[in-house]
Amino acid sequence: MDTSHVISKLSYYFNKYGLFHTVFSFIGRYNQEFWNLIGFSVTSPYINKWKTQISVDKRILNLGGGSNCLSGCLTVDIDPRADAYVDITEKLPFDDCSINAIFCEEAIEHVDLKCGLQLLRECYRILKPGGVIRLTTPDLNYFASKISESVSACSEINEVFYSHGHRYLYTREALQFHCQEVGFTNLKMSFYQDCESKLGYLDSHANRFNHIPEITQYLEAEKSNYNQRINI
Repeated sequence: MDTSHVISKLSYYFNKYGLFHTVFSFIGRYNQEFWNLIGFSVTSPYINKWKTQISVDKRILNLGGGSNCLSGCLTVDIDPRADAYVDITEKLPFDDCSINAIFCEEAIEHVDLKCGLQLLRECYRILKPGGVIRLTTPDLNYFASKISESVSACSEINEVFYSHGHRYLYTREALQFHCQEVGFTNLKMSFYQDCESKLGYLDSHANRFNHIPEITQYLEAEKSNYNQRINI
């Protein structure tokens, strides 16, 4: 083990999060049940600091981002390596209309449909008018099209359905329907690292997990507002 590297990392975490946050989140990496009990209490000061330092029109939430802490975003998840502990199946700890943009990459499929719909409602609640959400999740349409192609496709489909903690997969039509159901407007299908997207530059899942981007659907939607637009 490179001692200097470890010291450098610890120094970075101490400076960013503070002593207690750093120590307890490190313990949480080895005991998720422990982290589930104390994670929010330990990390809520960091959320409050972020709210104080970042104005609403600059707030980008990386929701369910795991260990992928993105520059310029607040990354929240139950993963101890996230910036702060947030359970996406519960009410999100943000005020109404207090977030400029939400990036939710490969997260909604990890909860069941009931929790997924609740998550969409919460995202709509916390977004400011004119705010945007970018959702990426496995594309059930893609896998349905592969069913009759080959025997190997069977393994690929089962891998997506039953591995990685997936609970519910969406067709493009279903995801769009549910987004509209909670109030989102101006829905637009996008693609991986779409340079014309306000949030496409944040996409990284296909690179990090070595899969083709086509197995994922990329949907952007807005919280309706006629007078204000997001500014990222």
